[in-house]
Amino acid sequence: MSLSTRDSTYDAGPSILRDVWGLTGVAIVIVILRIFAKARIGKFGADDLLMAFALCTAIVGSIMITLAVHYGFGQEVSTLRDIDVSKVILHDYLAQTFGLAGGAIGRVSFVVFIIGLLVQKSSQRIVLWVLISLQVAVNLLFIIIIFVQCPGHESAIWDDTGKKKCWDLHVQAYYGYFQGTFNAATDLGLATFSTYIFWNLNLKLRIKIGLVALLGLGIFAMVAAIIKTVQTRVLATSDNDPTTATVTYDRWLFIETYLVIITTSIPSIRSLFRSMKSRRLNNQKSYELSSRYVGSMHTTSRTRRRDSSIDGKGIMNASEGNLSNEVFARMESNIETPQSSHSRESVIIVDTKCSA
Repeated sequence: MSLSTRDSTYDAGPSILRDVWGLTGVAIVIVILRIFAKARIGKFGADDLLMAFALCTAIVGSIMITLAVHYGFGQEVSTLRDIDVSKVILHDYLAQTFGLAGGAIGRVSFVVFIIGLLVQKSSQRIVLWVLISLQVAVNLLFIIIIFVQCPGHESAIWDDTGKKKCWDLHVQAYYGYFQGTFNAATDLGLATFSTYIFWNLNLKLRIKIGLVALLGLGIFAMVAAIIKTVQTRVLATSDNDPTTATVTYDRWLFIETYLVIITTSIPSIRSLFRSMKSRRLNNQKSYELSSRYVGSMHTTSRTRRRDSSIDGKGIMNASEGNLSNEVFARMESNIETPQSSHSRESVIIVDTKCSA
């Protein structure tokens, strides 16, 4: 696709396309690896379907921003010749819509993953399901505001016709501050929750740190969400130069969205690399680590066995590669914090040569 005549002194179009499509490519690779890793061990689930949907939604947003640039987005409107500015604004709004939706769905996918992986207490499940509802509601309302801000004159959003009947642009900007702050707080909350759960398991320190680091990668998305939220102020003045006002805002919106998709998918692909290492290190020295389980032991002849010589204890033989499969593929979805008084102890034999 050729771009429109781009003879403006200021032209941010090509740079935003490089950023957006660079992240799009990385996200596609990571999600494909995620799906392969989960399908390989028979644990492809609802969270993976949601993440694939989030990626597809974000890709549509990338296409919309590309079309916006094609029509002149990124150049000062006063320097454009023979350009239909309404098309620029329309595709800019569509890009924002799909970008916002992709980030929200990606966060919902991660919460579903966390619920299946770590949560046993009903109170924690309720809190996380409420968080899912709020994530959908808060982001959906922002999208609705974008398209109903000119009641009865929808085309006025990108056309001057009926513009006087539109809401003040500050409405969109103020709600954008709230939406961005909520998303950043969600990323921080999920990282903190994952850290709290794993830190209270009886695992070796280096294993804890590794697992916490993987599940806490959403902090990077939080930083992008904060920067995007600061840029939300431009929505209140976007009419002044509609083809350049939201360039930085859009860039950080897509950085945030793709970081959500990438960072929350990385924990699921760890099993691919750990399983490859475990095949080479299956004869290394092992140590015993204690962990706690609730409910029945779902035994498999390949990864665990019961040892009758230890009363009341289940023995699970696993390398850290298999531990990764167990934890991150939710083969041990009944891990619980050691504070539970009605849990019973088992021993995980973990290969110390594998890094967390």
